[in-house]
Amino acid sequence: MSTNLERFKAIVERGFSQGDLTVADEMRGEKSIEHQYLTRTDLPGPQILKAQIEDARCSIKDLKFTAEAVVETGDTVWARCKATGVDPRSGKPVTIDVMDICRFSDGKLVEHLGVPDRFALLHQTGALPPPPKRT
Repeated sequence: MSTNLERFKAIVERGFSQGDLTVADEMRGEKSIEHQYLTRTDLPGPQILKAQIEDARCSIKDLKFTAEAVVETGDTVWARCKATGVDPRSGKPVTIDVMDICRFSDGKLVEHLGVPDRFALLHQTGALPPPPKRT
């Protein structure tokens, strides 16, 4: 792989969409910084990414992750992704946006900030009440 953008897309496609955990060993640095809420940070970098992939695939059945808008600047990839699938508890289809900022060094992901739209997920599964009607 020659660019950080290609590395990021491999993580999205192979890891999150296909469940291929080997991408974590290939792409995540042993020492890395993780900023995503509810992500374990007491593990080596590849194990963090493996846990994120497994958690996402358990939270959304038939998960398909698609990078919809990406920008690569220097050592950093900024991306807006779309996650689709089925909520395993309710059986309802779900679609959420995920924002990722990924910094790479020497061909490895060494810092990540991810922000999945959990409110949209909760709303689509019925866990949050619908918004109030305007009068």
